[in-house]
Amino acid sequence: MAGTRGIARFRGEQLNNKLLRNQHFDEANKIAEKYIDLQFHNHREILEDTKIDVFVQVNEKAVAGSTQLDVSGDIGTRTVSTGDKVEGVVLTEKVQLRAAGTDSPIGDSDSDVVYGRLEESKGSYLLKFYSVEGGKEQPYTFAAKADKIDYRFVIRTNLSVIPSDAIIRGGSGFVEGATDAKAYMNLIQLMKDVYGSTGTLDNDGNSNLGVSIQDQLSQEVQDRKDADQAIQDRLASATGAQLIGVATDSNYSGVTLQAALSNVAKRLKASEDLMIGISDRDADSASGYFKAGAFGNAEGRILDLEKAADAAFKALSVKVGTIEAAAEEEVFEAVGGETEYTLKKGKAKDKTVRLAINGQLQTPGINFTYIKDEGGLITGFNFTPDTLKVVENVPDVLFIQYQKAE
Repeated sequence: MAGTRGIARFRGEQLNNKLLRNQHFDEANKIAEKYIDLQFHNHREILEDTKIDVFVQVNEKAVAGSTQLDVSGDIGTRTVSTGDKVEGVVLTEKVQLRAAGTDSPIGDSDSDVVYGRLEESKGSYLLKFYSVEGGKEQPYTFAAKADKIDYRFVIRTNLSVIPSDAIIRGGSGFVEGATDAKAYMNLIQLMKDVYGSTGTLDNDGNSNLGVSIQDQLSQEVQDRKDADQAIQDRLASATGAQLIGVATDSNYSGVTLQAALSNVAKRLKASEDLMIGISDRDADSASGYFKAGAFGNAEGRILDLEKAADAAFKALSVKVGTIEAAAEEEVFEAVGGETEYTLKKGKAKDKTVRLAINGQLQTPGINFTYIKDEGGLITGFNFTPDTLKVVENVPDVLFIQYQKAE
């Protein structure tokens, strides 16, 4: 019976809706795009989900004497972006500033770039100006005569609504990353160093210097060489000594620099010859104050002389002071009970003291003992075990005569 009905086949009505599944397609032979009708224009979700930061530029803003501007009108109703996926004004990015109508950045007193930062409060926006001073961000105030500026701030939007000129205008010279503003300011600094404070920076292709810096340096090198040679020639001439202030003088016989130096050398050699042996002493001096020895140099010997002389003069001064000391006398009335008495007018030399009590001369070692200092000079008297007394209102009276020691 197998051959009576022919080959079994599918009919169209047998292919029901939703019958096809992934396994029915060959992954190695994908369906061509021409057989698929996708409406890509109606599917913008991917563009809306993709965020992008772009610049918005505002021109011709007056800033003379200002530290900040109210730019609420420029920014409009835009809200603040609070994250990478949130559209709005990006406050974390610097606001780029340029001189109005130009691509020229604005510099502070030491040529650092001036920039801005946006701050928002209850829908209002302030643009505040800053620059870097001493390595730190500091508020910046425009001069009273400052010209107008253009500025750009950053907004976060999505690819579905990005302005058609965002790439061209956002990536042009105004952007700090495209035209290096810091490099520009450094060029201004370099120009001022080369041309002076009145110099200007242009790009017309023409030289602003009559002679190039390289030619100036080469000429300066040659001029220095010529000047050095001229100095050498003049010093070697018959009037060369005058160039260093060597005037005609009876102490100099030479008129050239070399001759003057030779005169000085001869005088130095003569002085050295006079100094030979002065640093040493072969034998003690006759008085014995100055001892033989090697002192290394003239200064060492002079110091030795000063030391020995100083000691001798000091001893002599003490002796002369002792010899020339004046005679002195003191009178003392007892109050009763004194066992000692100290000289009031100075110390006394030994064996020069006469002590009388009530007019009667006293004997040392019997009626009293001397009180002496460490140098043997007499400073007072000790009456122990006796004491001075007052009898019937009449006090003992001391009368002392002595030769002062100092």
